[in-house]
Amino acid sequence: KQWYQRRVRGPDCGSDLLKPQVVFFGSNVVSEKVDHCYEKVRDADRLLVAGSSLHVMSGYRFALDTSRRKGELAILNIGETRADQLTDLKVSARCGEFFERFFRRNMELSPS
Repeated sequence: KQWYQRRVRGPDCGSDLLKPQVVFFGSNVVSEKVDHCYEKVRDADRLLVAGSSLHVMSGYRFALDTSRRKGELAILNIGETRADQLTDLKVSARCGEFFERFFRRNMELSPS
């Protein structure tokens, strides 16, 4: 076999299957990570959702939780989202362009 055809085994698990630390569509988020996120969201007064339609429960649940707790919810996204009826502020814009302008403007306004 050529070097690029050989399988490499993971040093910790010994498996030859590689999976990035992401959650693929249709997969479940590890419960410990969900609990950690709930903890962080509940510690905050506000939640900003940027660049998500919130069609999957993994993100929508945090918007619901914020709304139920009477926290402030802001959404930055192009088009409708599943949580539009819950939001206190909705900005329809491209995230990259929005944040670039936002930070550029705030850098100009901040004292050196």
